[in-house]
Amino acid sequence: MEMKKLCKGVNFAYHRTNQFKTAAISFNFIAPLDEKASENAMIIHLLARTCSKYKTIFEMNRKLASLYGAVLSPVVSKDGENVVLSLVLNVIDDKFTLNGESICKQAVDLLCTCVFRPDVTLDGFVKENVEREKRLLIQKIESENDDKRQYSLRRMIEEMCDKEAYSLNRLGKIETIEKLTGKELFERWTRLVVNCPVQISYVGSADEQIIVDTVMTYFDQIGRKEVWPIRTEFVTDAYSQKTIREKQNVQQGKLVIGYRAGMTYDRDNFAAIKLMTMIFGSGTFSKLFTNVREKMSLCYYCSASLISSKGLIVVQSGVETENAQKALDAIRKELDDVKKGKFTKDNLKSAKLSYSDTLRSVYDDAASIISWMLSYTTASSFLTPEQIISMTDAVTMEEIIVAANMISEDTVYILESSKEEN
Repeated sequence: MEMKKLCKGVNFAYHRTNQFKTAAISFNFIAPLDEKASENAMIIHLLARTCSKYKTIFEMNRKLASLYGAVLSPVVSKDGENVVLSLVLNVIDDKFTLNGESICKQAVDLLCTCVFRPDVTLDGFVKENVEREKRLLIQKIESENDDKRQYSLRRMIEEMCDKEAYSLNRLGKIETIEKLTGKELFERWTRLVVNCPVQISYVGSADEQIIVDTVMTYFDQIGRKEVWPIRTEFVTDAYSQKTIREKQNVQQGKLVIGYRAGMTYDRDNFAAIKLMTMIFGSGTFSKLFTNVREKMSLCYYCSASLISSKGLIVVQSGVETENAQKALDAIRKELDDVKKGKFTKDNLKSAKLSYSDTLRSVYDDAASIISWMLSYTTASSFLTPEQIISMTDAVTMEEIIVAANMISEDTVYILESSKEEN
């Protein structure tokens, strides 16, 4: 697994392997997370449907079918205070084609055609296509609101980071999407192509130079100008502790707690903080699972996760409304115990083994490798799973305690059930 620079603001991450029957190629824009989020999300979905060469969804699907049933997918993800706009193409690996033909070259060319040659008119993106993608993107936002676990996490982030760009929804706002025009979207697409940092990722058996040569023929035709910087504001300490309560007609209440991890950049003390988070609340060996969920039976699920790209630790729990405060008190006690060193060498060993297994499983399929490489689009340095394993293996119990004491509680969000009232 390697990464190299192709040209101004363009990196290429690749992993050459004969392990899989399919290859994966992704084209990724890294844009600031700001008021243009709606436009960014719309553009990457438009680019995935049609292009100047294949002007209808039917024509695009027929082309994908000719590439042994290739699949082209748009992905919008939040990474720190940046949004990663990805076109991911999964296609049969060259070694499995019928007559030894190179599908890789055709696949990269199709991907670049979608990115650099969109279906536009003098008025910008085609109105019919824009209206279709507006409808689909709004439906996607509404469906995420219906997932109360995801909704509660987003609401906590909005409240916790209300003074930071990280509070913004990666897909934008429905009211903004409804007003977008093809001309506005075309102007934004131009800015993305000219000014946006880009990462190309590839996993497969073909010579990576095929991807590089094809991509560069397109980049050489545009004038890459000043590239937008990749930045994230890291807040090391909580502004103030606050509790937000909201009522909805839900079956199960939600308790979400946001902590500042004390990080000043994405790799600051990462290994110790990651293992501390796992001992605290990740996995069946963790204190939240064994004590709060199993022994005390205060919640349906309870787990902690580290968002290293922003320096946050988040605890998510499903609770009965009447047990929310008890669960909150119990979670606080478990974290306090970690801060006091009330965990064992076996806890640390379990965390290291579990995380090592997770890291080694990255190589199990092409999609996981692509996801790993995508997770480093905004990182301060590119690390392989093996390098992370080496870092975590060296962490001591004392370092775990230090990491735990860097944490400060910021925001508690409770989604209460109003079903009884109704």
